[in-house]
Amino acid sequence: MGFFSSFCSFVSGACSVINSAVSSIGRGIVNVATSIANLGVEFAAKVADAIKAVGISLGIIKPEDTMEELGERALLSDKKPEDFKSINEYIDHLKNNVPFDREKFVKLDEKELLARSSIGASITLKGINEKLNATVTPEFMATVASQELEANEIIETIKIYKEKELNLDDYELYLNEELTLDENNKHSSALVEAYQKLEPELSLEQIEQKVMGLSK
Repeated sequence: MGFFSSFCSFVSGACSVINSAVSSIGRGIVNVATSIANLGVEFAAKVADAIKAVGISLGIIKPEDTMEELGERALLSDKKPEDFKSINEYIDHLKNNVPFDREKFVKLDEKELLARSSIGASITLKGINEKLNATVTPEFMATVASQELEANEIIETIKIYKEKELNLDDYELYLNEELTLDENNKHSSALVEAYQKLEPELSLEQIEQKVMGLSK
């Protein structure tokens, strides 16, 4: 079996684990978790780390929480996110009311861990969307994870896009210079505004340089 086919069977194995849990975690969580798992172990881990950093920054999860453990607890829970008023209440329930067998957990293989990490990241991303009243997709998080942006940069970008009514999924098109000149200018101005809030000590010229550097 070649690398590509073994990679595909590995990822599809993780996705089967995720899909088999639809009755306990709900279709919405499953769909996003599958998108994350499809990135493959290495990149899915980067995306999960970016989601975790934003989740910590917004107070949705704590630094000691792991995406894998959150996913494991979700698989063991007899309650779904829909059973709670907010995703934060659901996460609190998972952390405080759902015990799991740590000895069994540490023996899980990489495919099982990818499934759990993707589910945990999906739950946290739902919390981010709830907190910011936004629609942040795994694709957007994959883009900012590949840029290695800090949590505060990601949050300010999400906020300014919402404020200016820009589509977050167009962020990657902006970086790749695939938008019209008019749309490109809207994104560029929004990002300049976001970075002025993040780094008020910099001059406008320095901020503009920084924003131009995002697409490299």
